[in-house]
Amino acid sequence: MNWLDEYPHEVYASVLLLDGKIYNWKVGNYFWSHPMEAKIRMSDFDKFDRMEVKHTSFTVNNDFEHNLAFSLNAKQWYRQWEISEEHVGSAP
Repeated sequence: MNWLDEYPHEVYASVLLLDGKIYNWKVGNYFWSHPMEAKIRMSDFDKFDRMEVKHTSFTVNNDFEHNLAFSLNAKQWYRQWEISEEHVGSAP
C-alpha cells in the first residue's frame, strides 16, 4: 500500500539553507537530515560548510489535509527565509 493511502501520516517539508537563505527545498514523504541528501550543484560544493538543513512535519488525517500540507502549510513555513539568488530549481 502507498503511504498516500494510509491515514494518519506525516508530510515533511525540508529546506537547504545557504547562508540562511533557501538554496533548495522539498515536500514529501521523507525529510532531508543532511545537506548531502539535497540536490547541490557541483559548482557549489565549496559552499557546503555554509549550508544547513531544517525540516518540519505535518500530520494529515485525510486527502484534504494532505493537499493542504503541500499547498498552504509548507509554503507558509518556507516564508520565514529569503530565497537565495543561487537557489536550485523553482522558488517554494
